[in-house]
Amino acid sequence: MPDTIICTFDSTFDGFLSVIFRVVRERFRPVQVCGKEYAQLMLDAEVMHVETDSASADVVRRAITNAIGYDGFKRVYLAFLNSDPNAPTAAYKYLMYAFKYKKQTSNYLSNPDIFAVYKLADAVSRELDRMKGFLRFSVMEGGVEYAVFEPDHDILSPITIHFADRLRSIPFIIHDKKREKASVYDTHEWFITDAKGITPPALSPDEKNFRTLWREFYRALTINERKNERLQTQMLPKKYRRHITEFM
Repeated sequence: MPDTIICTFDSTFDGFLSVIFRVVRERFRPVQVCGKEYAQLMLDAEVMHVETDSASADVVRRAITNAIGYDGFKRVYLAFLNSDPNAPTAAYKYLMYAFKYKKQTSNYLSNPDIFAVYKLADAVSRELDRMKGFLRFSVMEGGVEYAVFEPDHDILSPITIHFADRLRSIPFIIHDKKREKASVYDTHEWFITDAKGITPPALSPDEKNFRTLWREFYRALTINERKNERLQTQMLPKKYRRHITEFM
């Protein structure tokens, strides 16, 4: 096997876990793990594309949970969702230490490869927590609720899980406009689909009225003399406001 290997996969989490399965089983150490579009080609490197295998992914998922517990597995998952192109490589390096040190891994935060995953996961976790409060649903014609956002990180799956639990009897669509994909929930199950060129349904008449009333209520509560733009921006960054009713 070549000394320098770049492992690529289909950019899904199961695809990443399939890479880890191959790495551990065949005992080699790639210099980079990434989606095909992010591979940084090197003159002496061989690119190895690993096909996603759900059975292999499940084996690795159990191995991670056994080694570092559910919280450790969640940390790896959140780090993987980070928009940093190097996130899969960082998660792979972390897992090599995790399989060695197991539940003692958190004692080695001075190791930059271990600390990197904590930092990546924390950034994703912060945005996920914010979007649980900032995401706004609108009632569309036909009764489906629709929300659109443009998060920094790829948090569509975890935020869909959150709202599928909160809005169990309400069908909804969450549209990640930045990545051109959407999750669809039918009150029983959800799935993610391509959303390139999607045209959302029209707003229901009641939704239009509620939006007007909400903006008027927001303006009526505003005390111009006590406006604190700096604090407001700190609590609600401007990059999130484009899809929030009172700022539209």
